[in-house]
Amino acid sequence: MAIFNNFSLLLCFVISSSLMFNTGLSDVALAPSNTPGPVSSYEDYLTNCASNLDSICGKDIFFAIFFGNTTVIEDCCDELVNDVGKVCHDDMTKYVLTKSKFKSSDVQILERSQKLWNDCVSVES
Repeated sequence: MAIFNNFSLLLCFVISSSLMFNTGLSDVALAPSNTPGPVSSYEDYLTNCASNLDSICGKDIFFAIFFGNTTVIEDCCDELVNDVGKVCHDDMTKYVLTKSKFKSSDVQILERSQKLWNDCVSVES
């Protein structure tokens, strides 16, 4: 429960901060990407990524990836694929893995993240 509370706090911070910041960044956690525009920090970049998801979709995607117990609806797949994009999706997942106690199950989480992405892309096709 503490892990969820910590992540919920981080997710709320990222989403609420996204209303104030717009920037861009990475393919590997903590490494800058070729995204155009100024980059002030990795957290700002993630905030920008998260701002492209509404809170319900963000929550559903988080639970689908980190717990494997939620189905992501088509509208949320649309936001993920068309508004967030693959790089941001991967970077947000990797960031949570570096900042949480999910590290012990990182292989399963990365597999669920990739499966969710692939499923959402197929829904969009």
